[in-house]
Amino acid sequence: MTINISQHILGLKGQRVNEIKLDDGGVKIVIHCSRDARRRAIDPATGQKGSINQHVRRQVNDIPLFGYPCVVEIELAQVYINKGERRIEGCDFVDKGCRFTHRFCRLISGLCRHMSIQAVSRHLDIRWETVKNIDRAYLIETLPTLDPAELTGLEYIGVDEVARAKGHDYMTVVYDMVGLMTS
Repeated sequence: MTINISQHILGLKGQRVNEIKLDDGGVKIVIHCSRDARRRAIDPATGQKGSINQHVRRQVNDIPLFGYPCVVEIELAQVYINKGERRIEGCDFVDKGCRFTHRFCRLISGLCRHMSIQAVSRHLDIRWETVKNIDRAYLIETLPTLDPAELTGLEYIGVDEVARAKGHDYMTVVYDMVGLMTS
């Protein structure tokens, strides 16, 4: 049975949802998509319009649905430009080479604010190194970078190590002591 669901409901821009089902073992939900034929094939490196050489299928992990892990099978176009160059088109909801959607990465990072990396790893049934790397990449992307030139006028600073979770998971916190006393 094929279900036509708008790409806006699941946020899978450029994809058409064909089927949503439990896999054969009843362990995970699989969302089968096909590339939206109305979308132009654009070379990700140059931004030029190209022709479709072939379609490539990928599987990416998404946020759990109804308590089941969710895998989205997407279809991307291999764009032919010229001189035998072929590149896979970009996808708005997943980075190149990444096996997790952006919203799944946000979920992981959000859970890491309240749980240990090991607890998030067990909860989502993925390796703790993967959780740590996703959280680190999300923090680097979202936190503002500190420019040393902007750190002028500091007279006294306070440095403290705070246990983020039980065990040996610590954060180093640096305070502007003068700004802290005047606020």
